[in-house]
Amino acid sequence: MKRLLEIICLIIFFAMYGCSGESVDRNYTKTIYRAISKGDTATFKINLTDKEFFGQLEINYNGLYKDSGDVTGIVKGNELKGTYRFQHYGVEAWHKTPIALLKKDGKLIMGEGSMEVYMNIHYFKKNKPINYQNVKFVFEKMP
Repeated sequence: MKRLLEIICLIIFFAMYGCSGESVDRNYTKTIYRAISKGDTATFKINLTDKEFFGQLEINYNGLYKDSGDVTGIVKGNELKGTYRFQHYGVEAWHKTPIALLKKDGKLIMGEGSMEVYMNIHYFKKNKPINYQNVKFVFEKMP
């Protein structure tokens, strides 16, 4: 009985020690952005550090239908590159597409690029630059 009690105490100790290990400091900046383009509205709720980001993106197409889902990725300088996992038209199927954003003058510019598909996964082509000029959505901070 004493041996069983010792084992249980050891398990509890290791569980508590593992949970209280070195904590990762993640000081996220939480911001809401909105972009409007020809009747289409995109709202982006983003949590951002100097190395990574995550959040929710919803694109409402002229009030007729919408795409909504989660965005995750990494930050390299003033570029945010990641994946947008969303439901199209609110149906049950989930889709994934790459996303690229440029931080400039307090705004986020959603880039457009050439895509390729490998095993039904969409990627930006590696040898083609992402276009941040004349794009559909330029996100501005909401007050």
